[in-house]
Amino acid sequence: MAVEKSGLHTSLAITLALCCGFSVATVYYNQTMLPLMGLTFGVSAAHVGQIAMLTQLGYALGLLLFVPLGDRVTRRSLVLGMLSLNFCSLIASASAPSYEWLLLASVVLGLSAVSAQIIIPAATALALPEQRGSTLGMMVSGLSAGGLLARAVSGGISTWLGWRGMFLAAAGLNVLLFIAIALRMPATKPSSNLPYLELMRSMWALVRDHPTLRRSSLTGGLLFGALNVFWGSMASLLAQSPYGYSSGQAGLFGLSAIVGIVAASSLGRLAQHYGLRLSYLGSGAVLLTFIALYFCGALGAWWLILMCATALDIGNRANQLANQARILALAPEAVSRLNTVFMVTYFTGGALGSALGASAAALYGWPGLAAVGGMFAVAGLLSIGRGRAL
Repeated sequence: MAVEKSGLHTSLAITLALCCGFSVATVYYNQTMLPLMGLTFGVSAAHVGQIAMLTQLGYALGLLLFVPLGDRVTRRSLVLGMLSLNFCSLIASASAPSYEWLLLASVVLGLSAVSAQIIIPAATALALPEQRGSTLGMMVSGLSAGGLLARAVSGGISTWLGWRGMFLAAAGLNVLLFIAIALRMPATKPSSNLPYLELMRSMWALVRDHPTLRRSSLTGGLLFGALNVFWGSMASLLAQSPYGYSSGQAGLFGLSAIVGIVAASSLGRLAQHYGLRLSYLGSGAVLLTFIALYFCGALGAWWLILMCATALDIGNRANQLANQARILALAPEAVSRLNTVFMVTYFTGGALGSALGASAAALYGWPGLAAVGGMFAVAGLLSIGRGRAL
């Protein structure tokens, strides 16, 4: 498909934003279904969090291995390849005969769910200079909506069709995404002829040469880890007394993402003006939320859990935008690789938060979840302070 000189058309931008959202959603579908999967295979709540952890570790590995190739090969072909592999991993997850098989499929699922991070730089490159800000905002909004509303969708569908049915539905959706990308995404020329190994080495050089990249990536990863302490364990805790909620009911708490999605553009503008101060505010909001959960999580007040989910989302989003804006300004000629470093660290932190949060929640309930989440938030605040001093 050819792109007209007028830049990126609105219809194409919307299509690509939807593809961003639905492709990243596959990373998050399993979070509200963990109790159901644990029951199927007789796995305790303390261990079933391994599914979410390995999915996110796979995603971090996919970011590292595949996203830099967007500068080296045709991005449309790369996205189609990732969607095909993701389809196979969803089918493997849906048909998993054992817990070990599901863990392996979860790694491949995360590994292949990186299409959005390939589409985003492609969309901004297609846009005219005056379109790039709004285009980036649209892509990030689609990404955020898909990642966070996936929990509500999976909770509802798994209640009706089971967790295997949810994975099959996601596989069917991948077929539609494949068709949309094949028909609508332009086949642009690669922007670099660096061999693959040199592309990889150049990222390590960026990490070595830019302390801000190291610090901001660490802060982003720690706060996303805190967010996943909550989301990786919330469904299991809500299934217990005094709540007794089903996976579908727990998934509805994902609708708290709507507030953060609406606020995303405003937070992006604030990040440009306030930088580190916005990161402090976001991290502080996350810490205060976990303090509230420590004392009040077991009271049975659903509205309090909803408010905490909303506060965690907004706090993490503010921190992410503040740090990502700093990183992307470091070397404009290496934006994709800078973003790869940030996102790999980001999702590695998320995977660690999912694993530690699930164990703490299984042993100590809401206070355990809150204590671990609070420690991630404190570590994030300290990393910002360290960055300011250097």
